Amino acid sequence: MTNAVFETVRTVLAVREFQDKPIPDEVLRRIVEAGHLSASASNLQPWHFVLVTQRESLRELGGLVAHGPYIAGAAAAVVVACDKKSAFGISDASRAIQSMILVAWGDGVGSNWTGFGGLDGVRKRVGLPDAYEVLAVVPFGYPKRKLGLGKKKRKPLAQVISAERFGNPLA
Repeated sequence: MTNAVFETVRTVLAVREFQDKPIPDEVLRRIVEAGHLSASASNLQPWHFVLVTQRESLRELGGLVAHGPYIAGAAAAVVVACDKKSAFGISDASRAIQSMILVAWGDGVGSNWTGFGGLDGVRKRVGLPDAYEVLAVVPFGYPKRKLGLGKKKRKPLAQVISAERFGNPLA
């Protein structure tokens, strides 16, 4: 029996080169709604998402994220921010990012998490209040080239999974 969710997780890859092709509004809506529907501690939902689709804004974001200049070539990007006062904000927003990435991939749209600090310029650019910290900017677009679906460089399962206690092989 095939599991579509597992297949999405198995095949999703980071995409940094995008086609010059718009993403339909209903697909973009599904992507951001996936973030919105993600679980959060005590259901506090300490996040805010800013969907960016204007070409000039995407170029500016690409210039503001040190490890994400390719945002400029994406069809869209989601700025993911979390409430600075939330003890679970980073964890909850991370879950939302993964949900958006997986739903996008299920629709044939590639993405990649960019950011990792130093994103105050992004916060200011999209008008987020000081109470929020930008965790990531996630660009979305149709992959420019065919990717090796499911071909991932991963350690063997036995090196990263144990049964009951560390070092006990998983049967």
